[in-house]
Amino acid sequence: MEFVGEVKDRASWALHFAQVKANIKQPQRSHKVQVSGKTKTGKPYTYEYKYADLADVDKSVMEATKKVVDDKGNVQFTYFFDVNNTDQGVDVQTILVDVSGFYAVTNKVWFKNFNVGDAQKTASLISYAKRYSLSAAFGIASEDDDDAQDVKNIEEPKVLSKQELDNYTVYYNGIKANLAELYQEAVDGIADAQDWIRGSHTPQDAQAIYQLNQSYKRREKDKQEALKKAEEEAKKEEKLREAQRSEEKPKQEDVSNLFGTLPADGEYIK
Repeated sequence: MEFVGEVKDRASWALHFAQVKANIKQPQRSHKVQVSGKTKTGKPYTYEYKYADLADVDKSVMEATKKVVDDKGNVQFTYFFDVNNTDQGVDVQTILVDVSGFYAVTNKVWFKNFNVGDAQKTASLISYAKRYSLSAAFGIASEDDDDAQDVKNIEEPKVLSKQELDNYTVYYNGIKANLAELYQEAVDGIADAQDWIRGSHTPQDAQAIYQLNQSYKRREKDKQEALKKAEEEAKKEEKLREAQRSEEKPKQEDVSNLFGTLPADGEYIK
């Protein structure tokens, strides 16, 4: 959670936030949905569950904020959403605002939109993301609703083969791009590619990025080990050459007494 505002106003924000949370009544899970399908082994399944939708959660929070007022009855705390809808997915943050002007921004929640171009399903996904973010901000327990069925039915990511990884494509700035090439651009220092790699991804995209990252680390490790080995071999060869030069160097004969000893008077004594 990110906090914005004057430090002196943070105490006011914290007090009113705590008061709102204390007054929240858990919303009734008045909606019911039936889920059916097949497991990965082909076995059919069906189950039902209840949930509180966005309207239920919003009502619970707003009723609590109405109880946190000053002497004149003015509400001291409120919230709103920051929604970002792109061809990659939907992300939502909840902005928690105090009367002092101090506010907090919750961590971003992001969901892949598998129905880009379908306004109704996209709206449902946004609704789900809002409910998820708001519930998390105020500690409200709510079950997943039918807006999240696409999210619930995402299969576990699989480990890709080398060929699959080499040919894996993603949506980058609205167009399909080869992930391996995009990853290499990030390694080469291209800022846009680096930002995309660090961003939010579907489980399968994240798996592919992880595998590329592991492969890159292995290659770098192999390079370092090969370089170290080459340096060690070079040192060994240099020592060997020094030893060979030492053996080939002719021995110098001691000629100090070849002409006898030179006495003080300058005549040699033989």
